[in-house]
Amino acid sequence: MAAAAVRSAKRSLRAELKQRLRAVSTEERLRQSHLLTQKVISHSQYQKSKRISIFLSMPDEIETEQIIKDIFRRGKTCFIPRYRFQSNHMDMVKLESPEEISSLPKTTWNILQPGEDDIREEALSTGECYGV
Repeated sequence: MAAAAVRSAKRSLRAELKQRLRAVSTEERLRQSHLLTQKVISHSQYQKSKRISIFLSMPDEIETEQIIKDIFRRGKTCFIPRYRFQSNHMDMVKLESPEEISSLPKTTWNILQPGEDDIREEALSTGECYGV
């Protein structure tokens, strides 16, 4: 019973957030993306880090492209999510370059990510992780 209530609450919250995100203008989303990018790349933890995990943004989300480009410009290693549908498991896998993003396949949810058969370095199995 409790699990069903949680699922229902999550569905309702996701729908509400999706509606709010759609109401934000493109100009405002880009303005906020720029502000967030500046905060992230100037943060001391970001600057000290050699390995960064980040999501690839969807059209109605904060834009992460400039952060990804900065990661590569600074010679850091970039990891992006890859969701495994059969197991409900997500790995953070290495992205080789910002240009690679446009060639990644799309999932049924329209999310760009490396294919499940694409063998890549996984962040948690090859390096140390620190919470921020």
